[in-house]
Amino acid sequence: MARKKISNKPRRTILIVTATEAEALYFSQMRKDCRYSNLTVLWEEEFKDLEHLITLASRYRNTGNYSVVWVLFGLADLDVTPSEVKKLLPYAKKKKVSLAWTNPAMPLWYLLHLQTPRGFVGETGLIESALEKSLPGFSSDASYLLTDGMYLHLKLYPAKAKASLNASSYNRLVEKDLGLPAIALVPLLNDITDICGLADLTHNQKQLGMHKG
Repeated sequence: MARKKISNKPRRTILIVTATEAEALYFSQMRKDCRYSNLTVLWEEEFKDLEHLITLASRYRNTGNYSVVWVLFGLADLDVTPSEVKKLLPYAKKKKVSLAWTNPAMPLWYLLHLQTPRGFVGETGLIESALEKSLPGFSSDASYLLTDGMYLHLKLYPAKAKASLNASSYNRLVEKDLGLPAIALVPLLNDITDICGLADLTHNQKQLGMHKG
């Protein structure tokens, strides 16, 4: 009788290197909520600019032997323009690092779970004000995700598919004028699902019920 072959293929892993603490905290919430044990989130505090951040992420890729590495940033947070991001795309590809961004910043992704702006919103403050209507006390500061917003990912998760659709609509609305999509997070989220599998939220049902709305 033939023996069943056991696969020794190593498990794929994914690293997200973020430019801000708030981005790292949100994706760390995702890692915990969804039980993505092969997802690593790292806030890189010491970098000079976007090119340097890509270089550092590439080093982490090699030293940590990650299957896939992403750099996540907000254009406003790094004070970079869409054209500057476009110029660095070939460099990132050369370094085997994928780029995910929000313009102006991460709160745009939260807002797209709730609505699609009718035109480009370049000020984080305006996005914050819109979010406060559905998320009382919302703040883009990292401290929010450690206090009142510690369940933000769980609150937004049910509208994840809606956010992806809204992101597509929003990009179609503004990309021609900006020269670059305003939000490029969906490919990152697809990679997470592909590598980490479907989310397991069963252990969070109680918290989800308590902290909705």
